[in-house]
Amino acid sequence: MPKADKLSPAAVNFLKEPQIAHVATVMPDGSPQVTPVWVDVDDDGSHVIINSRQETLKTRNGVRDPRIALSVIDSQNAHRGVTVRGTIVERLVAEQGGTQHIHKMAKKYRGLDEYPNLGDQKRVMMRIKPTHVIERNLSR
Repeated sequence: MPKADKLSPAAVNFLKEPQIAHVATVMPDGSPQVTPVWVDVDDDGSHVIINSRQETLKTRNGVRDPRIALSVIDSQNAHRGVTVRGTIVERLVAEQGGTQHIHKMAKKYRGLDEYPNLGDQKRVMMRIKPTHVIERNLSR
């Protein structure tokens, strides 16, 4: 996997589409744990962003071991996608923007102004710094 510290403009545009990412974190025993998630990206491609409830396994794994990987395949074209390996460099909890970010994701993925049934969930926004990136067939 080629080393890269950011995504290309084509990869940024791709991740701004409502595509589902599969995120892999590392379990305490070293085994992988994979979860489908909504994905976001900084405009300059410097960070990929995911959002999760504070108590989930992926969040706990990311706190203990910040190594993370994600794969995003176009839901309409399986030959188009992005794979990223990187490190969680920042975790922003609910009051630091985690809740605001999940509302943004609800708009992107469901067309809703607010994430439904949020209740008292503690949301965590995780910013991922890429270290390796593979981009496939992103020019359309």
